[in-house]
Amino acid sequence: MVLWGFRWLRLFLNPFSKDSFEHISESDRRLYILERLEGAEFSEWSWVVIVAGVGFFTDAYAIFAINMVVPMLGIIYYADNNGVMPHNYDIALSVVTLGGSIIGQIGFGFAADIWGRRKMYGTELVITIAATLGIVMSSNGTEGSMSVIAWLLVWRFVLGIGIGAEQNEQSSNIGSRFAPTRLRGRMLTAVFMCQPLGQLAATLVTLIATARQRNSIPADATSQSCDAQCRMTLDSIWRWIIGVGVIPAVVALWFRLTIIESPRYTADVGRDTRKAASELDRYLLMQTAALSAISISIHSWVASEDGHISRTSSPLPYQPKTTQDPEEHFLEVLEPEDAEIPTPPAPSWKDFKQYFWHDGNLRTLIATSFCWFCVDLPFYGLGMNSPKIITTIWYGKNPPPIQIYSIITHNVWQSLIIVSLGAITGCAITLVAIDKLGRRNIQINGFFWLFILFVVIGGSFNHLYEIGGSSAIIVLYILCQIFFNFGPNTTTYIMPAELFPTRYRSLCHGISAAFGKLGSVIAQLFLAYINYGHGIDYQKINKWLPYSLLIFSIFMLLGLLTTIRMLPGDETNPDTTIKTLEQWALGRPVPNAFATHPLSLFTARTWHLVVHVADRIYMLADGLLGGEEKERREGLKKQKHETEMEMRHIEELSRGPGSFRDMDGEGGGRGPSPFVSGHVDGNSPGHLSPDVGR
Repeated sequence: MVLWGFRWLRLFLNPFSKDSFEHISESDRRLYILERLEGAEFSEWSWVVIVAGVGFFTDAYAIFAINMVVPMLGIIYYADNNGVMPHNYDIALSVVTLGGSIIGQIGFGFAADIWGRRKMYGTELVITIAATLGIVMSSNGTEGSMSVIAWLLVWRFVLGIGIGAEQNEQSSNIGSRFAPTRLRGRMLTAVFMCQPLGQLAATLVTLIATARQRNSIPADATSQSCDAQCRMTLDSIWRWIIGVGVIPAVVALWFRLTIIESPRYTADVGRDTRKAASELDRYLLMQTAALSAISISIHSWVASEDGHISRTSSPLPYQPKTTQDPEEHFLEVLEPEDAEIPTPPAPSWKDFKQYFWHDGNLRTLIATSFCWFCVDLPFYGLGMNSPKIITTIWYGKNPPPIQIYSIITHNVWQSLIIVSLGAITGCAITLVAIDKLGRRNIQINGFFWLFILFVVIGGSFNHLYEIGGSSAIIVLYILCQIFFNFGPNTTTYIMPAELFPTRYRSLCHGISAAFGKLGSVIAQLFLAYINYGHGIDYQKINKWLPYSLLIFSIFMLLGLLTTIRMLPGDETNPDTTIKTLEQWALGRPVPNAFATHPLSLFTARTWHLVVHVADRIYMLADGLLGGEEKERREGLKKQKHETEMEMRHIEELSRGPGSFRDMDGEGGGRGPSPFVSGHVDGNSPGHLSPDVGR
């Protein structure tokens, strides 16, 4: 056995090195890939969780650490504003990060489907590392020659691009593509659990960094009385807090750059099953394990002395891979008898329209996007991890501490108890229950209880605030965090990574995640300048918070209804086994009424009208500029016509006397080719086997 973990330190530059798959059929290679992934052992799939999770941990750390840092930035750079960062700057730091995330999610999702997952692996971490270092080095310059807030906004936007690419795209790519079906839900949950762990790490690093330099912060120093030495100490602390986030990113970067391309992507989109099988065989070095109790036939390919590989189809007992040279050993593949692995269609605009529009799978994409939108509205929009909101909940009408050291440490402990405790607990419950309850049921359960909790907190907040019932509000908020993570916050991340085919999966996951971040941007901007009237504005958290919770409870209800009505419900097969990614990739049963629905028809006609008008305007502008596009289109039209005429001429010649169609003699017409359907029934030579429809 190879020493655990060290096999991942190799670079995979030559996928065909000592290749044994050249003479194996396309279907058998595809079957080997699927069975090999299903048979992954603990040390193989657990390492995939680590590789994916460390990147997700890094981005969660980066996106939440700013909440610990903002109070320090106010004291250091805005002493003339009572040591508080201006409201507009505070909101801008959050919005630009989320805006960058939207670009990263859609851009990297599209790029991963076009150019491959591996080309994106590590790139997002490089962006995150560079942006983090840029934030750490931001300053006002000498005598105010620069603006620290301008640099922070620029680098936070770049950081958002890296976070968006990694947090909701590449981590899910790695987690789902290499996961055995029986463990896929738990693996993706374990990866997502790195989000609250990253948030926990940000609060702990803040606590450690502050405690380490406690002696340099005067015990009675406040936001208004912090002297030069005090500000220098705080300046060092916040840069350490942000900079520490680079460490796990650098550790993860090597493994991201050395991981192989997703075998499913190489086989389905790259159309190269030989490369996919060869890479997978070299990357996962452990012995293959049997996957099911059903009767299987193991087909072996025996390499002869001249290097040619021949197949024997007799059932054989399972034999582990030998330690001989790869050119001389048996290559075993577990295969159900008479199995036929269909090749998915190649990605194209025609197939894209067929899958999403005519087959009705756009409905699934709308559902995953809208549910993510609904859950991120309160999760990021209300900022349940914001120090200001947590302080309001924690102290109620009692005055919070004003000493700098007490402010920082109290923010840490409050975040640990209210946010991290509930978030980690919720993820842990999901980890245990996801395959028993199902993703859809967990999401329904989470939306339902969040709706109830938001109504309860919103309706009782003012009363509890006035009577000093902070403990009750804290408990309710912890329950909210539990049902966020034992609910839609986790499942909206997992389901888009499973429901769509490999050829469009990254883009669909990116679109779904981008809608979530769009919801958080809208909510933050709305709440940043909210004014309910009667003196209830954004400056009085205890006044606007209950009304906002009641408003967002409506979106929890909408998310609940969308999950019930629009998301696929059957997550298991009739034998209670979990559906594979290949089964989910088939999409909704067809035919369905999506494409013929009046709203869909109206949307299609509107789209065609908009495209037609836009094309007319474009051609009009082209005519004014010389008409090059018109000439190009006429040339393509003429070329297409000539090609059609040539094909028609060839077809007429093939039907003439002496053609292959008349080779059986007079009156003895040939039957249809046995290869029309793609295979021949082995029991009846020359007869077609029925195609298996969707």
